[in-house]
Formats: sequence, structure tokens, C-alpha cells
Amino acid sequence: MSLPKRIHAIVLACLLALLAALLLLTQQAERSRQADMEAQLDGHLLRSLRATAENFLATGLQLDQMDALQGVIEREQAAFARVVAIDVFAAGGSVLYSTDADSRGRPVPDAWRRHLAQDRPWHTESLMLRQIGQRFDNDLGQAAGGIVVTLSTAPGPQTLEQWQERGQQALRWLLLAVLAALAAWAGTSWGLGLLFRPWRDAARILCGAPPARQGMPLAQAAVRQREQWQAVRQHCRQRMARLEEMDHEA
Repeated sequence: MSLPKRIHAIVLACLLALLAALLLLTQQAERSRQADMEAQLDGHLLRSLRATAENFLATGLQLDQMDALQGVIEREQAAFARVVAIDVFAAGGSVLYSTDADSRGRPVPDAWRRHLAQDRPWHTESLMLRQIGQRFDNDLGQAAGGIVVTLSTAPGPQTLEQWQERGQQALRWLLLAVLAALAAWAGTSWGLGLLFRPWRDAARILCGAPPARQGMPLAQAAVRQREQWQAVRQHCRQRMARLEEMDHEA
């Protein structure tokens, strides 16, 4: 492989590596943005449920008298596709309201009760599931109970719009790669042309062409070399002519 072709190959390989790195960074940024958006939605859901429970308590209802809370958590589960279950439990440790009918009245894990000692939200991770929890307080500022939202972390099925968006994104990246490759090839060819122009001019001068540009050091060296060659050829022709004359005289 000639040197220009090697340089073209190196430039194209570097360009493709750069595009691959940009694609990877774009995908990571998109995943990070999606995760941040989901975290914000989850936090909003948890805060909304806490505010609803505390508002019910503020009206004077007891925790086991807030039947309307059951309808609230069922509507919230229907509104969020990733929500697997929502449980509301009392500080004593039993589930009072849940989107899972089998969970009502059952004791909660000890870890849930321990989290009631802190006011900030908590979360736990397991296989394909994530649980986020938050306590809610009574009028005295004491923990009346807690809310736990169980979320699915399994990737959901891709919709037709998502497939179309991915296809369009792939076409945009492919078009960008083609345009970048053409631009790199053209730029490299132009740069190599400028780089090797003095050598091409010198080669033409050595082959007998007149200098294309004056004052170039390499072209001047080629002119001097051609003059030396011409002088040597002239000397050789003179010596040959002298030898032929001596041969005729003999």
C-alpha cells in the first residue's frame, strides 16, 4: 500500500473511532437523561402520595379510616406503567392499603419499619425491581406510617414510535458518517496534494519539464541536478565522438 493510501486509511480509521466514541457518549447521555427523568417522576409520585396521606390525617381521620386513599393509589398505579404496586402501612407495621389485595393486613418487612426513623426517602434494588419509600407524619410531626412504591426496572417493549425514532437516529448517524468520511477523504487528498506537490514538481523537472514555480528550493535542486546530468551526458557524447574519430584514424 502506497503512503497516500496508508494516510487515507489512518485518517478514516481515526474518524470512525471518533464517531463511534461520540455515538457511545450520546447513548450514555440519553440513558442518563432518561434515568434522571424517571427519578424525578418517581420522586413526584412519592411526594404526592405523602401529601395526600397527611392531608387526610389533617382532617381528623384515623389512618384506618382513609378508604379514599385506596382509590388514590389505584389511580396512580394505572397512570404509571412502571409501577408494580403501592403499599401504605401503619407505623405498627401492617399494610392498610395496597394495590395488591393479598398484601392488605400483612406485616411489612422490618427494614420498612426501620426506615420510618428517617424523614428522607429511601430506596432498595432487587432483580428487575426497585422500591422507593417515604414516611408520612401526623399533626404532631411523628411518623404515622409509610408509603412504598414498587417499580419495575425491566426494559419495556418498544413502541412503533420508538422503533421509528431509533431508525431515524441510525440513518442520521449513517449520513453523518458518510459525509464525514467524504469530507475527510477530500481534505486528506487536498492536504497530501499540497504536501507532495514539491516532489511532483521536482520529478517533472528531472524528466525534462520546465519548472512550474520559481524559487522553490526543491525545484532549484532538481534544476541543478538536471543540469549536472545534461553536462555528464554531453561529456559522455564528446568522449564517444573522440573514440569514434580515433577508431577511424586507426
